[in-house]
Amino acid sequence: MSDLIIYYIFGALTSAGIITIWNFSSISIHLLSWIYKDQDIDTIDEMADAISDKHPKISELLYCPTCLGFWISASVATAITLVNGLTYWFISSAISWSVIILISYYHFYDGKR
Repeated sequence: MSDLIIYYIFGALTSAGIITIWNFSSISIHLLSWIYKDQDIDTIDEMADAISDKHPKISELLYCPTCLGFWISASVATAITLVNGLTYWFISSAISWSVIILISYYHFYDGKR
């Protein structure tokens, strides 16, 4: 039982860390700016706007912390489940990780990225 708690905390912190890094560092600009070479993109908001001009649904998925947080949480929970041989019910615990991600996002969010 204590192993499940450790995996739960590890997964929640990993997912929250990925979303925080994605939204508050320039890693998304470095990874996605090659698609928009003709535009001068310096901030995360400019990248989100450039993506939303052509692909609004993808932009919402990539820059909404709740949306991306859910899919990152499901992916991390699936990886933890497969690597450690846990029951597949562990993946359902990832739903609550989105709440942890949202709380950490608003904790670090100061009005600008």
